[in-house]
Amino acid sequence: MTKPAVYSISQIADLLGAEKAFAGMPKPLTIQIAEVMVMRPFKQGDVIAQEGTENPGQLILVVSGEAEVSAKVMGRSTKQIYRRAVPGHILGEVGFIDGGKHSASCIALTDLHVAVLERSELVVMLNTNPSTAAQLMAGLLRLLARRIRHANITMRAQSLENLKLKKELEKLRK
Repeated sequence: MTKPAVYSISQIADLLGAEKAFAGMPKPLTIQIAEVMVMRPFKQGDVIAQEGTENPGQLILVVSGEAEVSAKVMGRSTKQIYRRAVPGHILGEVGFIDGGKHSASCIALTDLHVAVLERSELVVMLNTNPSTAAQLMAGLLRLLARRIRHANITMRAQSLENLKLKKELEKLRK
């Protein structure tokens, strides 16, 4: 493992409140969340999450470095790269919420540091500070809404491309 880096609660909080994560969440709330997160280092090539495996109930914030988020293409041996996760990106949000399996894999492209929020901390937060827990869940909902919108745009573009290919194929068959 790489040597643990030292990041301040304020630095983690700033990343949580940034556009890639929980855009616009007030700093006092991001500080409360950052205070219960745990830093974890990964080396280049390490698997952070493996598609199809259980999510242990972790919400992951990329603090430094870069990772690739991808999933297998159905019926093929290739993978679809969704994005490169850089500082401020959130990973594992769906499994954090529903406890389901990872829908994608995440591999460290460089040495990487992440801050991890355990679902058990959310449960504690719900009991001790429900307002912060509600803000966290609202931030997750906004993040998921952005990702769904992006997926819809991508699917429409792919559908348009498929339609063009079908028309071309029809022309070739005539």
